[in-house]
Amino acid sequence: MDLQQSGSAASLRAAVEQEVGELEGLCGRFERCLMRRTWDDMDAAMADARRVTHALQNAMEAAVPVRDAEFDERIYRRLRMVYALRSQQMERLEQYHSAVGERLHLISRWKNALRSMSAERAASRLGSLDRLS
Repeated sequence: MDLQQSGSAASLRAAVEQEVGELEGLCGRFERCLMRRTWDDMDAAMADARRVTHALQNAMEAAVPVRDAEFDERIYRRLRMVYALRSQQMERLEQYHSAVGERLHLISRWKNALRSMSAERAASRLGSLDRLS
């Protein structure tokens, strides 16, 4: 392998390492969004993760000729860690979603119960439209 091929091989491997590093960074960003409950930022982080995952697939395909078993094992170990973190984060997000749904359902039940016990029912906002027909 001459110097130019060696530089090319190093740059192909570096591209893979860079994309994996970005995925690892996105795990931290996703965690911050989850803790702060900044849903718009979380949505953006998820979109970035899809973009980076696609870029990683492209980089891995481009680096096939220069990848060896040791390099692949190192990359796969890091990707397994990313997968474990993301799975844990998604599980917590699903639990939060479920808890919010339960709370909203409880609030709805209380509102309905209070409406049914009300001595004086409030007029519907659409009541004026009933008189037009």
